[in-house]
Amino acid sequence: MDIPAIRKHTIFLKWWWFFSLLIVATIGLLAFDVHNTLWVQDKTKLSFFILTIFYGMTIHCGYESWLLSKLANKEINQIKNIDTRHETGWFASDVLLTMGLIGTVAGFILMLAGAFSGINISDVSSVQQALANMAVGMSTALYTTLTGLITSTLLKFQYFRLQQDLERYRNDFEEARED
Repeated sequence: MDIPAIRKHTIFLKWWWFFSLLIVATIGLLAFDVHNTLWVQDKTKLSFFILTIFYGMTIHCGYESWLLSKLANKEINQIKNIDTRHETGWFASDVLLTMGLIGTVAGFILMLAGAFSGINISDVSSVQQALANMAVGMSTALYTTLTGLITSTLLKFQYFRLQQDLERYRNDFEEARED
């Protein structure tokens, strides 16, 4: 039986739709100079490491979607290690979350390290300087946490859809074998 043209590569096209929205959102964030704000506010630069892993694993998910789409369309016969191929994506999403939390801790350390040493409560400029130093650490903590949470959630969403498509393919394959 031939696959209708509209259904061909549906698995990959769902990922491509999400990826296109992701690119549009990224361009929007670049237009609002969010990357520069992130660079200045995150003293650890962990947010950019998190983003690099996220975009790399998003491309990996697209590749896996393409392979599964080809398998579902009977363009290839099998995919090696089909049961465990997506574990890398799930692991990466957990790593993104963990790195965001590491950035939180690092930010709190930056915030509290030396913030109160040499402070003279009666001197307003001394208190203002201590608060400014604390703000640097707090911004690092919050930006890395936010980056880790958002990227982890978006990556989990992609791999969840891919896992659902794999299960749907398996169910369709089992039904076809029974007929």
